[in-house]
Amino acid sequence: MSSKALSNLFWFFTFLCVVFLAQTANQSPDSLPEVNDPRSHVSENKKINDISNSDKYPQFYAIYRQIDQQSVDKTKLALISQALKFAKLEGFENEEVLTRLHLLAANIHQSRWHVVFALDSLNASQALIFDSNIDRRIVKLTKYLKKIDKERGLYGRYIATKNSGPAKIFEGKILVAYVFVDDGLKTRWSKKTKHRTQQILKLVQQWQKGEADQYGIENIEFINRTYVARRNPNLRNQKAISFGSDSKDIQFFVQSVAHSLGEESIGDFIEKIMRDNNADQGVVFLHTNLNQRSFAQRCGYTHQQKIINNGKFEVKMISKCKNEYVMLMEKIERNRWDKIHYAQAHEMMHVFGAADLYNVKNAARYSVTDIMNYQSRQLIDSKVEPITAYAVGWRKKPPIAPFEILEK
Repeated sequence: MSSKALSNLFWFFTFLCVVFLAQTANQSPDSLPEVNDPRSHVSENKKINDISNSDKYPQFYAIYRQIDQQSVDKTKLALISQALKFAKLEGFENEEVLTRLHLLAANIHQSRWHVVFALDSLNASQALIFDSNIDRRIVKLTKYLKKIDKERGLYGRYIATKNSGPAKIFEGKILVAYVFVDDGLKTRWSKKTKHRTQQILKLVQQWQKGEADQYGIENIEFINRTYVARRNPNLRNQKAISFGSDSKDIQFFVQSVAHSLGEESIGDFIEKIMRDNNADQGVVFLHTNLNQRSFAQRCGYTHQQKIINNGKFEVKMISKCKNEYVMLMEKIERNRWDKIHYAQAHEMMHVFGAADLYNVKNAARYSVTDIMNYQSRQLIDSKVEPITAYAVGWRKKPPIAPFEILEK
């Protein structure tokens, strides 16, 4: 084969690789259809330019005119919500225009992976003007939601564990010990992958600070320290460790990591570096570069103490537990950045006392975008709602919820 032919072949395969990376970099989880999928492409993408009867419906059209000019999705959703509100107040009944608004909102929600809200908007549009294409889209999204809700209903109550373990309250000086677990065989860490992981962690921490600001918590200071656990033959068994592993196997593996770090236990490890850095709280990440389900081991209450408060006896829950950690099992790959952001943020909330919402029976439509409930495509579109804020110490009283909230 000539050099020219080889050169052409090289550039052809290079082009295919670029196309493949572009297609896989932002894949949705579990086959969630993209908004720009031709099967779901209907009239929602038409420009909103009908301004007839604007004098009759002044408040509606004052908002309506701004929507198509707005490029920021968050602002656009807020404008759509306001426009629909004024349409109801002023008696605006143009079904085609209202349908466009609902479909535009559905597209934004779906692009954020907020499927519950997308379905609400799609069903609202169907109530006005039925469309068979939209009907098929609803069926597909409903099936997807059922798939990701497979653990919904495992628990009927929400259990917060505040003021326990090294990570008691999400405020003050927070020492984050990030341990890269490297067995030299199955899971390896390069300088580049370690650096990229820490970059992501800093973005997560910026998001956490921004969410804390919403509750008046402004004194958070992160102290990030990195470590590598290696040179221990027991670490080579880590492929068997996962979310569903036997607790004894997990404990043995975690203790092996602690020994690699020169300590008897993870609790001893975090206590030592908290003292060395004069930190108020401590979090340990054990990150194995594998594609498995991440989880967190959080401390619970170990003792009860009777105290007198305003002349009345009360029972105070006390925790002497110190062995808590995040077991992060997300592989550092170009098309998995969304999972790394979410896993770091979600699991870190656990050790500060927050429980999952995605497995609570009556939480399917409660705090939908909370970081402990459904995952958003981008972390910025996730929130720390009042229930999680209460669990991590950002608010004193629990919110009203359609399920029981306990502290254990």
